[in-house]
Amino acid sequence: MAIELSDATIGKIVAGLITGGSNFAKSESEQQLRNTKSLLRHYRLLENHLNIEVPTVDEDVPLSKYEISLYSLLGYRVRSKEMMEFVNNILDRYRQLCAAGTFEDGRRYDVIKKLYLIDNALTRVQLADYYDVDEKTIRRDERKAIDDLSVMIFGIDALNDMSKTRRTAVHKSPK
Repeated sequence: MAIELSDATIGKIVAGLITGGSNFAKSESEQQLRNTKSLLRHYRLLENHLNIEVPTVDEDVPLSKYEISLYSLLGYRVRSKEMMEFVNNILDRYRQLCAAGTFEDGRRYDVIKKLYLIDNALTRVQLADYYDVDEKTIRRDERKAIDDLSVMIFGIDALNDMSKTRRTAVHKSPK
């Protein structure tokens, strides 16, 4: 027994499968873990997190609740340090790749560096003035650099995330 569906119904089913498929493939928390822009936005805070002194815990004495909390903080700090060392290695390698590329490649690294990595960060408008380009060019450079860094940091999963994001954006219905 065949079921006849209108084109509109088929379109809704296909759209639901496409958007619902991203929920099935990756959980929201996994995608948030791979948020490169958020990592860059918090870069200076993460670097400073590693520079704040944490009290030491005497290992010969039974642990109090306070000391257990300190151990937890030390664990966060160790994971942060390992991640930041990795991120800094990736950023250094990206700088090298961009320096060996075109002028636009070099500008992309500079945009990321001046927006996120340095202490007196610049705005997109300031960068547009500095490079004598439109602010949209700076935003395009930023987006391209973040995509590149995502792949360098998270590998193939970043490509999958970008593919799903773009596929969902293409299939959204106009309002």
